[in-house]
Amino acid sequence: MTQPPASPLRKGTRAERAALSDRRLTEAAIELLVKRGIQGTTLQAVGHLAGYSRGLATHRFGSKAGLFGNLLKVASTDWLERVQKAVGTKVGAEALCAATDAAEQFIKDRPDEVRAMYILWFLGIDPRAGYHSNIGNVHRAQRRDVAEWIRAGQRAGRVDSAVDPIRVAEQYAASMAGIVYQWLANPQMPLHAMFTQLKADLHARLERPGPTQGAQRTRPTPKAVSSRR
Repeated sequence: MTQPPASPLRKGTRAERAALSDRRLTEAAIELLVKRGIQGTTLQAVGHLAGYSRGLATHRFGSKAGLFGNLLKVASTDWLERVQKAVGTKVGAEALCAATDAAEQFIKDRPDEVRAMYILWFLGIDPRAGYHSNIGNVHRAQRRDVAEWIRAGQRAGRVDSAVDPIRVAEQYAASMAGIVYQWLANPQMPLHAMFTQLKADLHARLERPGPTQGAQRTRPTPKAVSSRR
């Protein structure tokens, strides 16, 4: 993290100073989470690393739970906004592939933010933890969007009408979460190859087969017939 200026609170308007301090405190929390974990990410350490006092971090977030909640909100919003922008007006498999590409780019651009987000998500399922994440809300929003992209693809005639949008959305969310988790646990995992395979699977599952494709599925090619003789 870049060393902050000596007096960051003396520059800009009050709103600008508040936005700057929020950003620096959030960035400091991400850095500490990745390097020191949950226990090492204290309000005092966050304030110091960001170039402010512990008092400001406490005043702004109230507690570690408040700090973590803000961090996860920022990271999750960043993730979802990138995906929405990448998808735009795309539908069906094209939309899901665009979302997958956006997620991969986000991981490349903000790897520490992604790691911090997953740390907090997994902490949130511990019933004894003092902090509980909004992972359920994030995944619900993701599944909702995916299901709508599939329905739009069906309305446009690009997605097989037999496909269940909800079921595909659930499977897609689980696949994305699992791929990213495996890469975080083992950076040697072929992240790009896994995403490429996911996109190929989405096309195969969602795209509506054309007349020739349907015929090929039920009738062997002449070459295949001759090879059996």
